[in-house]
Amino acid sequence: MRLLHTSDWHVGKAIRGHSRADEHRAVLAEIVGIAQRESVDLVIVAGDLFETAAPSPEAEAIVYQAFLQLSQQAPVVSIAGNHDNPRRLEAVAPLLQLGRVTMLTEAAAPDAGGVITLNIADGTPVNIALLPFVSQRAIVRADQLMNDPAYKLAQTYADRLAIVVKALSAGFSAEAVNLIVAHAFVQGGEVGGGERAAHLVDEYAVPAVSFPPTASYVALGHLHRPQAVRGATAMHYCGSPLQLDFGEEQQTKQVNLVDVEPGLPAKVTPVPLTSGRSLQTVKGSLAQLAGVADSVGDSWLRVRVNEPARAGLADEVRELLGDGVVDVVVEHDRPHGAEVRRRRDGRTPTELFADYLNENDVVDERLQAGFNELLDEVSGS
Repeated sequence: MRLLHTSDWHVGKAIRGHSRADEHRAVLAEIVGIAQRESVDLVIVAGDLFETAAPSPEAEAIVYQAFLQLSQQAPVVSIAGNHDNPRRLEAVAPLLQLGRVTMLTEAAAPDAGGVITLNIADGTPVNIALLPFVSQRAIVRADQLMNDPAYKLAQTYADRLAIVVKALSAGFSAEAVNLIVAHAFVQGGEVGGGERAAHLVDEYAVPAVSFPPTASYVALGHLHRPQAVRGATAMHYCGSPLQLDFGEEQQTKQVNLVDVEPGLPAKVTPVPLTSGRSLQTVKGSLAQLAGVADSVGDSWLRVRVNEPARAGLADEVRELLGDGVVDVVVEHDRPHGAEVRRRRDGRTPTELFADYLNENDVVDERLQAGFNELLDEVSGS
């Protein structure tokens, strides 16, 4: 059988206030096209469908439309991630089930939805163990959270999550394709740059050895960098389908095609995704930035400009590089000793403001003139 593994859609995520809804529509349509072209038998979505726990109607429409389109090709199995609202997804799960989309929002016992069995392709049974994101407070007792040191909490979380994985995979058999879908931070994984940092600390780390060799493939979500994790079986993060923040700007995004049959190692083939705007960081003076203006295309841009700060500098940068500029930071080299502040005693407001501008490398006579006008108004009132 052949499955498609995708995760970490984060629909609804903006970049510095700019909507990326059209990019999400485009990349999810591309994923649907891959599923159809490759005739997949199963689609796995390993959590973080949405960027926030309270997604907008537009974000919900994008996700559910993608589910319905994917399910026209093959059954879809999805879990909730740490960005998702379990109760919100649980409310629509019965409706999604009517469209061949199975959704598990919280960890459950094998006979309560934690493990599902499907017959796909030639009738070979497929056991799928589902492990949505588990918060620390859901698995570690309150008295421990209040009293135990961090290293003990981390060990408790890892130990108890390993027990959950063992219970979910206890019914795996050699005659079936056995899959685990988990949204978790597995030790050995490398962060992508756009993840929620609070859920990447040691207290949320799960040892790779927790996942058994009886699993044919472990489809992971949570880390945005596509990667394999060394373990007893094939374990992969497929990563996010878009570059979601500037820590991901060098990453090629992908989905995983996985060919698997009972008793044999899974064959994993990454399929690059081309939809969406790339993220780039560009640096230099205004003259240097003008020289790269034709090469940035429609990328979202973080600009580090080496110029003295002044009013309107960000507008000058946007005029050079276009509307894709979402972040402008001045990185002007300060002269030696400029960080030494003068004493305030006996100095006029005009002198103090001039010192402030100088210490912060702001070269703009208009600011000093404006300050002087305001000072005159206040002094004359």
